[in-house]
Amino acid sequence: MKKDLSIVLIPFVYFIAGATSLATVATTFFYKDDIGLSIAQVQILGSIAIIPWSIKPIYGFISDRVPVWNLRRKPYLFVAGLFGAAGYLMMATIVQGFSGAIVASVISALGFALADVIVDGIVAERSRTQKEAGKLQVVCRASLMIGAIAVSYLSGVLVERIGARNVFFITGSLPIFTSVFALLMSEKQDPAILKTTVREFLRSIRKICTPALLWSIAFLFLWRATPTSGSAFSYFLIDELKFKPEFFGTLSLVSNVTAIFGILVFRKFLLSLPLKKLFLWIVILSIVLSLPSLGLVYGWYNILGMSPKFFAVADTAIGGALQEIGFLPLLVLAARLCPKGMEATMFALLASIMNIGLAVSDLGGAWLTTIFHVHGAEANITADYTNLGILMWIAILSSALPLPLLPFLPETREKSEIA
Repeated sequence: MKKDLSIVLIPFVYFIAGATSLATVATTFFYKDDIGLSIAQVQILGSIAIIPWSIKPIYGFISDRVPVWNLRRKPYLFVAGLFGAAGYLMMATIVQGFSGAIVASVISALGFALADVIVDGIVAERSRTQKEAGKLQVVCRASLMIGAIAVSYLSGVLVERIGARNVFFITGSLPIFTSVFALLMSEKQDPAILKTTVREFLRSIRKICTPALLWSIAFLFLWRATPTSGSAFSYFLIDELKFKPEFFGTLSLVSNVTAIFGILVFRKFLLSLPLKKLFLWIVILSIVLSLPSLGLVYGWYNILGMSPKFFAVADTAIGGALQEIGFLPLLVLAARLCPKGMEATMFALLASIMNIGLAVSDLGGAWLTTIFHVHGAEANITADYTNLGILMWIAILSSALPLPLLPFLPETREKSEIA
């Protein structure tokens, strides 16, 4: 029974997380129009909201070492669903400015991060080869994308029809299903791990801190820490190209559908490739295939006699597939570095390194928007996107920064897989 429930649990929690992307478009327009946040504030807010994701080892350690009623997973998953719902319900009701948005975002992120740790622990326990790790990560990411696809188009339409706050109400109801599922799942205590002392547990962590692991941590961090132009680019699409919420919903649908395509490509053709070679080609392709987004900023669609919406769809389609092809190898690498008996803690540690990198990435993007004076329309200030192209070139080319670390990554395949 436990095995069957675990099989259901893995895709279910990720499906719910994907479905909460219903609030993605609402969040963009809520921050910009309803509470008037600047581009820099949005990116700083994104960086702060990553903090709960950056301390995942704490959740993993508590889950592994501090059972509640002799249960290590079930109670924590129940609480995670409640926190995830609370943050969105706050956005729907009481958030009026920057500080309120921070509190709500952190609470919601805490819930989703905790749920993620619980499920990741189960995934890591089963990742004994690169192929097994890859297959499980494909299941997780596919479930996430299916949940996102299910709500993608509605994410834009609902903002126009019922407003951002009402969209947050609907989104806040989704994590409740995670709590309900937690009540229904069965779990057995693992005596072997619960008898391990804290000192032995920490000693085992120190023992696995090999050079290969430390180089991998540096690579994971740097890969995610390169600056982004995301918020500035989104504001540009709204202010300069006059894209409406419904079209943002269409872009979200395109992104999620092509993300599924990227997952399938990884599953079919890339699963057993050396990760070093795969990362190299991902960086090269990410730079070359960034041309459509630059074309939107520089107006290349006018030269080619095309609609900017066509360029936006092309950029989103390419980005959706490439993002998944680039992210899945990171998860495989993280899963393969986890030792037996401390999967939740170690996977959470590695995932937190990546999330800290994302926080640095958002701060770097906020710093770049300030340096190059890129900002949206605010009270008594007109929008200025003159230097957005320069900012985007820096963000795109910075994706090559992790390449010098590639030779130091460990081989994650078993001998049978290499053969």
